[in-house]
Amino acid sequence: MKNDQLQQLRYKLQKRVRRLNSTDYQIFHYALKQFWGFVQSYPILIGIIEELEKTKEHIDKEVEKLFSSEQTIVFDNELENAAACCFILKRCVKSNNDMIEVNIASHYSHETNFNNILESFKDIFLEPFYDYLDEHLDDTRTILSVVQKYKRMIEWFKRESLFNLWVNDTQKGEKNLALNLYEYLYDQGIEFYIEPSSVSGEIDLISSQIGEDRLLVDAKIFNPQKGKGKDYILSGFNQLYTYAVDYNESVGYLIIFKTCKESLSFSLEDKAHHTPYYSHNNKTIFFVIIDLYQYEESASKRGILETIEIIPSDLSNKLN
Repeated sequence: MKNDQLQQLRYKLQKRVRRLNSTDYQIFHYALKQFWGFVQSYPILIGIIEELEKTKEHIDKEVEKLFSSEQTIVFDNELENAAACCFILKRCVKSNNDMIEVNIASHYSHETNFNNILESFKDIFLEPFYDYLDEHLDDTRTILSVVQKYKRMIEWFKRESLFNLWVNDTQKGEKNLALNLYEYLYDQGIEFYIEPSSVSGEIDLISSQIGEDRLLVDAKIFNPQKGKGKDYILSGFNQLYTYAVDYNESVGYLIIFKTCKESLSFSLEDKAHHTPYYSHNNKTIFFVIIDLYQYEESASKRGILETIEIIPSDLSNKLN
């Protein structure tokens, strides 16, 4: 996202938080719902939130204590506190109780006036969440939103050129597409370092990186006719998960370039997220499908295409 667009989004976000902070308890709940709707309308904010939620997924169990048994929760770690704030706001937005925010804040406040109690909610939960979003808008760790932007750019404007990159050299096509992806990520300001001797050879773009931190983004082709079908994607998932374990990283991203007519679908349990993912043992792998196939007919005339489905048991069995 360009600097001027980023600043415009930052201004819009700031303005809506300011408006929310000036709202009294009678309408705060509905104003919070509107605020959450605004946040969900921007892919970069969705990416920041989804990465935060999956990186600190276990925090949601702590948040449940606040809602079910009214136990107060406090975190010394800023990242965990931001995740808790996110989960709390999300639960409040889903609630039909228009006093839920006051009820939650009352466990932290000695005030009796509802508006004064609500101020505690804003200070403890809303402001830290806003700070986290604002600080990460131009943070290179928001990989998911950048990858989603790459997907839209390729499918809208460069589908044919990348399809030809695969067709013209299917032996090296996957590596060439992976290099295109990494070049884009680097151009977006995401820093990573690859061994100089590896750049021109048959490299693994993750294992060839220098330093303790690895950018766990890998690319795979989906094309059953070329021997790169469901099992191939599952093997790619297992490989990326293994990297996450080896390098002690909590999140990885499997980018799947679809170069065939058949569809690929991830029917996973959590459908609320915009990007399908699978979590196991505190490691989360996101799946992003980029369709490169050159269709002869428009979407309305293609009819029903064969769909190859990947379900949770397919992924879990691959890890056993």
